[in-house]
Amino acid sequence: MRKILFLIYIFILSLTSMAISGQVIDVADGDTLVIRSGSKKIRVRMYGIDAPELKQRYGEVSKKYLEDRILHKKVDIKVMDEDKYGRKVGKVFYKSKDMNLEMIATGNAWFYEYHAKREKSYRKAFKKAQEERLGLWRDKNPENPREYRMKHRRED
Repeated sequence: MRKILFLIYIFILSLTSMAISGQVIDVADGDTLVIRSGSKKIRVRMYGIDAPELKQRYGEVSKKYLEDRILHKKVDIKVMDEDKYGRKVGKVFYKSKDMNLEMIATGNAWFYEYHAKREKSYRKAFKKAQEERLGLWRDKNPENPREYRMKHRRED
């Protein structure tokens, strides 16, 4: 009986997230992209990661890393949510590879734990990238993108 209830629970959970596929037509920065799915353009914020802002140190590098891997490629998005700006928030998969995880593992993005507490693989990759001083972790004092945004909002 427990097994059946567990399977029903998993099935219901799977219904709460939506999957979309499309071609990446723009990479705005290291954690935001636009896909074309049919006749629709869909803006996607990558779930569980926070990449440096474009004007922030390492921002352009992070964007280029993502562009080099997925621009003009077909991706699958597991939509987890929609944010206050109307963007789909999701996990981006290219050839079954979790690109969100790759961005963290290569030091091209921070793990956004506040929004993805259950993503143990993201947390593990984040710590490993820091320990191995990969990507933005080569910098002695990398600035969290959230702190950067808050600081520069006040200056505007």
